[in-house]
Amino acid sequence: MKKIVNSIALLTVVSNVLMAGGDFVTPVEPEVNIPEQEVVMLEDNVKYDGFYAGVATGYMQMREAVASDSYAFTLLAGYYFNKYFGIEGRYTQSFGGMTVTPPAAATVGTMKNYGLYAKPMYSVTTGLALYGLAGYGKSTYKTNGVNYTNNGLQWGLGAKYELANGLGLFVDYLKMYDTNNYGALPYAGNVQFDGINVGTTYTF
Repeated sequence: MKKIVNSIALLTVVSNVLMAGGDFVTPVEPEVNIPEQEVVMLEDNVKYDGFYAGVATGYMQMREAVASDSYAFTLLAGYYFNKYFGIEGRYTQSFGGMTVTPPAAATVGTMKNYGLYAKPMYSVTTGLALYGLAGYGKSTYKTNGVNYTNNGLQWGLGAKYELANGLGLFVDYLKMYDTNNYGALPYAGNVQFDGINVGTTYTF
């Protein structure tokens, strides 16, 4: 009899537990809210348009019956309409000692050039651009005490990097003449007149 009573009690406890199981609630993981970070765009402070001026130093060379080489300085000014196009005026003149090859074949005084150019640009990344120069200029070559001049189309290629607040750096190559019969120069062969420049600009 005692065994029967114990069995009934055990069944009663088990039944209560099973019935109570219907009230169990599966635990739910708490929802974690991550606040959204606001993205702030910083100004690059690069000036892509406006008037600008600059100065450069470089190397100027003339190839005719002799080869004349000299250091040179360049003054320039222009206007950027946007980051893709501008116009530019330049004046370049040789300075310092002149190297003439073959030696003592001629006495070369100065080499000069000034011109006005269209300046198309291709933006590579922020501030960095490749550009071309195409326009009209006048070059002067003084040898043996006589000035020889030529007017004509001129072109060039370069790269520039605009720093913050208007300051910029550039390097370029300018072809001032490349054909026969430079002015009245007594030489019938091909004449080449060109230069390389490294300088800085400021955009207002």
